[in-house]
Amino acid sequence: MTNRTLYIVVCGAPLASRAADGVKAARANGWDPYVIPTEAALPWLADQDLGDAPVITGNRTPDQPRRTPSPDAVAVVPATFNTLNAWANGNAHTYPLTILCAALGSRTPTVAVPFAKSDLTGHPAWLASLAVLRYAGVGISDPHDGSSTSLAPVEPGTGEQVAETFRWEPILSQLEARLDS
Repeated sequence: MTNRTLYIVVCGAPLASRAADGVKAARANGWDPYVIPTEAALPWLADQDLGDAPVITGNRTPDQPRRTPSPDAVAVVPATFNTLNAWANGNAHTYPLTILCAALGSRTPTVAVPFAKSDLTGHPAWLASLAVLRYAGVGISDPHDGSSTSLAPVEPGTGEQVAETFRWEPILSQLEARLDS
């Protein structure tokens, strides 16, 4: 039986193809996962077996009850250029961004896996946004090797290859360490 709630926020990039692996890894590590995709991530999730993990989309209406328990932790896998910059700037104009901004404000342990090409990571907003999120306590994990101390852009044409070799264990380990501290 699980007793900890993990929100897995998924953005639209090749690493979204590994969301089902994240659900399985989370369950194996005692988490109750909820998948919260951006609009761009939905096509990546269409053919994945997410088991019975709820997929939460769109804002609820005023007459609907809460759809999820409060998270104990949040994993943003992948975090795209658009979402990462909007999140760092406090733009909560979509349901996933509202979740991310609320997690930041409540100091919920969060780890993000930025997934952007070198032409986007060269934009000045990228480094500023990473600095804001790190300052706020968000763990940043490299999609290539899970490193929390370095971050390399995804070279054009290699997104699927990076996704194939991606491992969820470093993300879950970082979340555990953040919960323990």
